[in-house]
Amino acid sequence: MQRDGREFTVDGEPFRFVGFNLYDAAASDRYSCRPASRIPPEDLQAQFRWLHDEAGVTVIRFWAYQTYTASGRDFSAVDAVLAAARATGIRVIPVLEDGPGDCSTGEPGVPLSEADQGAWFTQGYREPYGSARLSFREYAEVMARHYRDEPTIVAWMLVNEAETTARDERGRSVLVSFAGDVAGLVHSVDPNHLVTLGTQGNGAPGASGADLREVYNQSDLDFVEVHDWARYGSDTEAMPGAGSDGTLPAVDSSTCRSRTAPVACSFAIAEELGKPIVVGEAGISADDAGGRGRRAELLRAKAEAAFAAGASGYLVWHYSTAETDGYDVVRADRDPLFDVTARLARGFAGE
Repeated sequence: MQRDGREFTVDGEPFRFVGFNLYDAAASDRYSCRPASRIPPEDLQAQFRWLHDEAGVTVIRFWAYQTYTASGRDFSAVDAVLAAARATGIRVIPVLEDGPGDCSTGEPGVPLSEADQGAWFTQGYREPYGSARLSFREYAEVMARHYRDEPTIVAWMLVNEAETTARDERGRSVLVSFAGDVAGLVHSVDPNHLVTLGTQGNGAPGASGADLREVYNQSDLDFVEVHDWARYGSDTEAMPGAGSDGTLPAVDSSTCRSRTAPVACSFAIAEELGKPIVVGEAGISADDAGGRGRRAELLRAKAEAAFAAGASGYLVWHYSTAETDGYDVVRADRDPLFDVTARLARGFAGE
């Protein structure tokens, strides 16, 4: 897959996608973060086949942290995900580290913004963190080099929800230099795949408004990633911060310069930068929404607004084979969200 301005392309044709997060797709008995929600390896291909054929899914986003690969010594869990994707026509976005600190090698629940006394994004990522064998920088290089010829990979996402209040001597978010350094390294060993940082945007510290603009205005970052959650937005607004007709705010407005800029500003910034934008997570609790039917309606409106505003991809949180919390989208329940993603996919195909 390539980038052509604000679009992704495959074999020269525009490529837009819908899909799901399946964060624990690479979990195994040995490297599992949440074993209760793990999909057995022997069932993974069948699950991917159903998602592709019945729900229109063409991209899955999943965790590929050091905990899932024994710090780059055992690729079997990631290989199983890639094999399932390859067999079913699905592409994947592997994520290499976790901003909130879940399933990582540090103390559970300690975000990277607090790791190494708040210096992880400036110096800590150059040293092994917690139980890791490799520094994050080394691990990113190992993964990119190992999978440089893997056709199912859409892009490398460096961090899930990178954010921090730390700033450099020029007053910039330290995510600017972090992302530029690691993305440049990844591209140097893997010229075949796109690279992005991985950010919530929309109010997340160090990665919103003017900060988001500065972070992604770097040649080695190929597209912008944002999340759409009520924490930094609204469950009921299709495009928080946009006009009633979907008009995006001006990039240089006080709203979009703010470090609490809403999601519409992220779309405006991506447009100004001339880069694709992907909603990497969009989650609504079915309990909060008043049921799965209402949730499907809300997320349909959000996805349609995102694509109307120029999104290249939209990934729902979270596909599961069993209910573990109100955010799961469960195949056995025939959640109406699967019909939403299938209709969107048919629309991309011109059906």
